[in-house]
Amino acid sequence: MRNPVCEYYDQNAENEWRRLVNSPYRRMEFEVIHSFLNQYLPASGKILDLGGGPGRYTISLARRGYRLTLVDLSQAAVNLARDKIHSAGVAKQVDRVAAADARCLDFLPDASFDAVLCMGPLYHLPKRDDRISCLRECARVMKPNATLFATIIPRWSFLRDALRSHTFLDIVAHTPKALEEILATGTSTHARVPDMYFCRPEEIREWLNDSGIRLVEVASTHGLASFMDEQLAAISKDVAAWNALLHLVLSSCTDPGMLASAEYLLTVGKK
Repeated sequence: MRNPVCEYYDQNAENEWRRLVNSPYRRMEFEVIHSFLNQYLPASGKILDLGGGPGRYTISLARRGYRLTLVDLSQAAVNLARDKIHSAGVAKQVDRVAAADARCLDFLPDASFDAVLCMGPLYHLPKRDDRISCLRECARVMKPNATLFATIIPRWSFLRDALRSHTFLDIVAHTPKALEEILATGTSTHARVPDMYFCRPEEIREWLNDSGIRLVEVASTHGLASFMDEQLAAISKDVAAWNALLHLVLSSCTDPGMLASAEYLLTVGKK
């Protein structure tokens, strides 16, 4: 059966590899997420990178001595991940790289990971039951007291991105009902990536509770700098200014006022 999400990432595996380093804005996201990984990961252990794409986080964490398993829906991303892992010289730290659906991880044993990164699958599952299936699989393979790191996309993010990418005028002119659709249902046929779900931040607690995971923290991946691509590009040229902004972003990213209008949210949970 045709899977539009898989097709999209098969066609964009190289773009995904570059995404987190190709602009100061995306590097900020990478740094913020790593700050939470540093805070909550154990000193050593086994990590599942679910929806790990071409392997940016797998490689970063393998270099720090963790043992990694990477799973992604896209075979092209998995193939690229194998190449990148080998080129980075961390293949001995990576136990497995596999193409699979995040809702069915039956090839992975129960209680086998000290942490799970689920940074992608949840916002590509428009049906609530599928999101719960994904999270329950995460919980199943997590050891007691293991940590989950999951990303979601807030509902307002779709509209803020439309304004930033200049597609808002096109939506208003041709399909104005899409604006009502996204706010009412969290889905839209106008998302740049297929089969997206844009949530309300409060939903994540319900999903985790239904999956046997306790919510610990929710953070915006860009804090007060959300959607400020051009501003971050300018600030990045000044090291002192960049470091000052990074401090402010980390200070602001868990502020409740930053969450609903963030581009991405990072959720931390405990089994």
